[in-house]
Amino acid sequence: MSRSHAVTIAFFVIFLFLLYQLARMLAVFSVALIWAGIITLALHPLYRKIVTLLRGRTGPAAAVMTLVTLLLVIGPALALLTVLVSQAIDLYQWASEGVKSGAAAELWNRLAAYVSQTILTHPLLAGFDIKGIFIKGLGQISASLALQIGSVLRDTALLVVNLLITLIALFFFFRSGEDYYRGVMDLLPFKHEQKQSIARKFHDTFSAVINGIFLIALGQGCMTGIGFALFHVPFPVFWGFLAAFLALLPIGGASLVWIPGALFLLLTGATLQGVLLAIWGLVLVSLPDNFLKPMLIGKRANIPTFFLFLGILGGLQVYGILGILFGPLIVTLLAAFVQIYREEYAANKNGE
Repeated sequence: MSRSHAVTIAFFVIFLFLLYQLARMLAVFSVALIWAGIITLALHPLYRKIVTLLRGRTGPAAAVMTLVTLLLVIGPALALLTVLVSQAIDLYQWASEGVKSGAAAELWNRLAAYVSQTILTHPLLAGFDIKGIFIKGLGQISASLALQIGSVLRDTALLVVNLLITLIALFFFFRSGEDYYRGVMDLLPFKHEQKQSIARKFHDTFSAVINGIFLIALGQGCMTGIGFALFHVPFPVFWGFLAAFLALLPIGGASLVWIPGALFLLLTGATLQGVLLAIWGLVLVSLPDNFLKPMLIGKRANIPTFFLFLGILGGLQVYGILGILFGPLIVTLLAAFVQIYREEYAANKNGE
């Protein structure tokens, strides 16, 4: 082994060791830093406009954007989480009391008669306790949600620390994010065109997921919650959150929430409210999804819709809520690297 090879090996060993140590130090704050990065990317166009208004002064522009994010994004999100936990706990108690008093079973019997006895008595469903699953499901969902979000809110010290780190990171990401981006791109051992292709696919997929999936799901959740509140369905914030989550699914979506909500009103005697909620859900929740998604996503993500949703669902399973972004981004970046492999290695091998 020559001296140059030994120096190269030593350099990369030390370099990888330092990267590992840095990753260990940042792991505690990874969630805060990731959320700061996501918010920065989503609001970067607004930041560029503020920089222009402030005549190129990036420091004040970053401070303004950090304050705007705190007041209009982070603050309302924390308030919503607090209400969500409260309603999840109330729903759990309501479902438990309903099971004990027999009200839930009575509601199920009305639903069974209202929908169709032939479906529920089908031989294929004979071995399933559908009523039991339905009754217990409400309690399990609300209890699980209350436990997960409540544990975050109860750990006030960690929440405050993460919030402070997120705000500090937001300021520096807004102010120097483009420099960080150029530094990372310079480290990649690829051709300039390949780097640009990777960056473009990353940006397009991020924009497609944020604009075409996340914001639409958030809008459907908000409209579902508003409809439930207007027509007096209990726990509208909880159901709106659940509708936003289910809106990520390629089949069913938010209709899996507002349709049972309309049926609930019909079964409890509120016929007019039930009909109005059904119209509300159809016109203002589900129908816009059919033309907004294709319009906002279009071909920007450059991956089939099927794989896009698989990436979202798989990402949710592995990374939690951050998987909404990580899943599609990983699929897209993998496709970019496969393309680089085809151009650089497979083509050369075939040519030889």
